[in-house]
Amino acid sequence: MRNKIFGAVGVLWGGAILFRWLTSGNPSGGSSAYQAGQSGAVIFGALMFAVGIYYVLHKPSKLP
Repeated sequence: MRNKIFGAVGVLWGGAILFRWLTSGNPSGGSSAYQAGQSGAVIFGALMFAVGIYYVLHKPSKLP
């Protein structure tokens, strides 16, 4: 049950990061450090979203 809760949090948080990235305008004149940080955040959000989906949809194993 704990994995499903953390998975749902990952889906929500990662989805929010990706949604913000998709809906924001492209900043003009930003520094390369800002661009690198934004790219890192998008990659982190995508990974969090994907792993969260996995844990939400993953069926728990049967205990012996």
